[in-house]
Amino acid sequence: MSDSNLNPRCLSIGGKDIWVVDDHQYVLLIWGTLFQTRKQPMVLVSIDYHPDTNPPFWLWAYQKAMAIDPDREAELVEKFQRRMLAALEPLDLDSVQRVIGQMRNDEHINTAMELGYLRDYHMINCMEKHVYSRGSHYLVPENQCGSLEDAMFKSIELPLEKISAADLILDIDLDYFLRLQNFELDLDQNSIFADLVKQAQVITVARSKSYFDFLKNDEFTIESCEEKLVNLLGKIMCKQIDDQNK
Repeated sequence: MSDSNLNPRCLSIGGKDIWVVDDHQYVLLIWGTLFQTRKQPMVLVSIDYHPDTNPPFWLWAYQKAMAIDPDREAELVEKFQRRMLAALEPLDLDSVQRVIGQMRNDEHINTAMELGYLRDYHMINCMEKHVYSRGSHYLVPENQCGSLEDAMFKSIELPLEKISAADLILDIDLDYFLRLQNFELDLDQNSIFADLVKQAQVITVARSKSYFDFLKNDEFTIESCEEKLVNLLGKIMCKQIDDQNK
């Protein structure tokens, strides 16, 4: 993962790996690494302002199709998408990295489904409650966007019993957090997010700076947002260790 555009950083907190990337599509390489190790697909819970579930390579294929023949758009888009996917080998991450530049930052989840890295996903977001043939979307009420409190998870009716039985990846986009107050989570009163953190086999975090800067309501930086989230994850993991030692 040495691509200069990826710039991943791995933090280990309480024995759990937390990977931070600048552009969201690069988490695909991290999920692929986990698949190489486990040899089985995972279940994703993603918390994001946007529903990042566009089809694989859709924008690249659309632009290419329109440049060739707008009258054959649908046919050509599907053809070019199939061509890109056929070049990918799930266990060969070099094959994924070679084409990731043609992938948008909202196309990685369904690409991961196509590659077999994921068998299901739960997409928590503030924009759309899509209904697709695969995966589930949950629309956060406008007045709760940015929240990690139990009330938010209950309001969207996240199927916690189903998720608790799954091998989990937790994915978080920093553009979900609109204000610093979002990180003031009372862990004695709010356990759902903490349980997701504890259960996750790996946690991926996308910085998405341009979207974060556009959406935020408070005067805080992407660096301080990242620091607040990492500190919260650390508190959760430390609390877990303390509880186990009691």
